[in-house]
Order: sequence, then C-alpha cells, then structure tokens
Amino acid sequence: MKRLLEIPIIDSKIRIEVRQHLRKEPYQIKSKKDLIPHLNRNLKHGWLLPILAQVDRCLWGRWDYWARCQAVGAHAWTRWQMEPMLALLENRKPERLPKFVIQETLPNEPIPQIEWQYSSLAESMLNNTLNCIPKHGEWRTWSAWEYLEYFLHWALFGFGHPAYKSLPKEPAGCEGASMRLYQVFDLSALLLYPEDYLGRILPDICGKKAQRNAGFYPTPLVVASFMSQVISHEEIDRTASFNEPACGTGALMLAQSNNCLSGIGQDIDQVLLKCALFQFFLYAPWLAIPIWWLGQTDLLLGNSLSAEKPKSMNAVYWYEEWFESVENREVEENIEPTILPEIVVQEVVQGKRKPKKNPASGQQMTLFDLSDFA
Repeated sequence: MKRLLEIPIIDSKIRIEVRQHLRKEPYQIKSKKDLIPHLNRNLKHGWLLPILAQVDRCLWGRWDYWARCQAVGAHAWTRWQMEPMLALLENRKPERLPKFVIQETLPNEPIPQIEWQYSSLAESMLNNTLNCIPKHGEWRTWSAWEYLEYFLHWALFGFGHPAYKSLPKEPAGCEGASMRLYQVFDLSALLLYPEDYLGRILPDICGKKAQRNAGFYPTPLVVASFMSQVISHEEIDRTASFNEPACGTGALMLAQSNNCLSGIGQDIDQVLLKCALFQFFLYAPWLAIPIWWLGQTDLLLGNSLSAEKPKSMNAVYWYEEWFESVENREVEENIEPTILPEIVVQEVVQGKRKPKKNPASGQQMTLFDLSDFA
C-alpha cells in the first residue's frame, strides 16, 4: 500500500500525448498464421490484471484512481468507528456512511474521463482473437455463443475474478485455444480505443444458436454518453449510485462510470452480464471490483419486471473472497479482529465485514490486496 501511494500521479495532459502518439503508430493485427506452435505457459489466476493496470496507467489512469479509492485513511476510519457513539450523544440516527469518511477518502481529483472512440482496428483484433478459439475456420458459426463464453471465462480468469478461479475447458475442436488466445488477444488495442465492442459484435450472432430467439438491441455508446450527460448535467456526485434494469453489455453503465463510482446493472441474460463485466474490467474498474466501503455496486441476473430476487453475478464473490482472506489472516497472524460498520450491498452482502490493515503503512484500511498495482 505504501508503495502504491508513493507512485507519482501522471498528469492528464501526458496521457493525452501518449494516446495521440500511439494512435499514429502502425498497428499489426495478429492472426492464426502468426502464432508460435506448441507454445506453453503456466497461466495463473489473475495473471492479466497487472498488465491491464499498467497499460491503463499510461492511457487513462482509471485503475490507479480505483486503487486510491479503496484505502480509507486512518483519521476517517477512526471517525467511522465512532459514528454510532457520536450519533447517540447527538441524539440522531447514525449515518451508514458519514460525509467525513467520503471527504477524507475520495481523491481530490475528479474521476478520470474516458473518451469513447471506436476503431475498426480494435474490433478486428477482437474478431481475430475469437477466430483463434476454433482450430479451423471462424468463430461466427452455430457454436459462436459457446466460443464467446469460453473467451469471457478465459479473460475473467486472467483478470482474477473470484468466480473464475480455473481456466475453462476448451470446446470440442478447439484444443490449444488458451495458448492461441494468449498470443493474439491484445487488451492495449481495446484500451487505446474504448468502445462497447461486444455490443457491436453480438447482434450479428444472435441468430447463431438453436433455441436462442431473444434479440439483442444494444444502445449505441454515443447515445449512452448523451443520456449520461443529461442525467448528470447539474451536479456530479461521485458517491451516487445508479441502476440499469436492462444493462446488456453495459453501454449505459460504462458511460455513467465517468460520473459515478458505483452502480447496479441487471439483465436476464447471463452471457450479456459476463460481457458487461469483461468491459468493466477494461474501462470501469469500480464497477468490476466494488469500492468496498462505498457499496451499491453489482451485476444481477434476473428479470427486472418480476418480483423474484435476482442473483448476484459479481459483488457476492468479491465480498466472500475478502471476508475469507481476512479470516485466514487473523488466524495465521493471531491479530485482533477489526469491527467494520455494517455494509449492505443490495441485499447481496449483509452483516459485518472486517478490513485489512497494511502493517507496512499503518495508515489505510482496505479489503483488497493492492500489491499488484504498486
């Protein structure tokens, strides 16, 4: 944590210059003919996340901003612990999240803004990546959805999502797909030209699967950005949460991530939710990995028009992972458990959660291991 906070903040003007320079450079899209045969790598859970964070540090700075939001300062933490007692003395209801904690924790700088810009090169890279899954032919066949789900699982494993702790099984006729993806997939192209690429690709394959009759009609990102500007035109509150009842691949949530650090999306299609989660890792880290003290962030599987309780596809896994790691650390190091004020995340995570205190700095409380970002 100490090393993380000592990293100098890259000026936004420098990032603009870097993006402009890289966009002028020629880009070579890899395909199957460029692959190294019989390549072997031991891909570990989360291997791709540090690469993502480092590339983003040069282009947008969103992951650095996310990491700074994860650490609650010692002064704010003490004040938060005292909130129930202060509320009793002042004869008022306790605040779930005192304004003082927000003011002391959030960076002074606004959320780094992403400028959405489509690129045919980035889309071609993604298409070539998916084409590398089958050993022969292209991915846009009747097995297109199976190939897409395999890629999403592979990528989320690489990003270290706790719901995807092992490499997915390669589909029939796709032996060696993992190593082909390893050589062809280039997330830097998607980061250099941010866009809802999966939202552009999926309508073309919606009829490519038997018994899949539901159409998919995504909101163009340019329209989503306009809607976000209309919603947040008066005053931007970074701690405000929003709700998207039919999020699809997450276009509206991506646009709103320029203004808010938390939001909840829901959809009836599990594959679309995985697509949204994949793109959140690329462009909106606070929607991919919730800011633990802020809450109100998740992706829910279920019908927004029904009374049935939806299923968490994201936040529940992170909070279970954090809770388990803290429990193990307390046992191994024989330290006193720390009591955290109750955090409720859309009825997905209830009860008290225990944060980590980094012994190196002693100044921040967090539930997330930030060593990969230092």
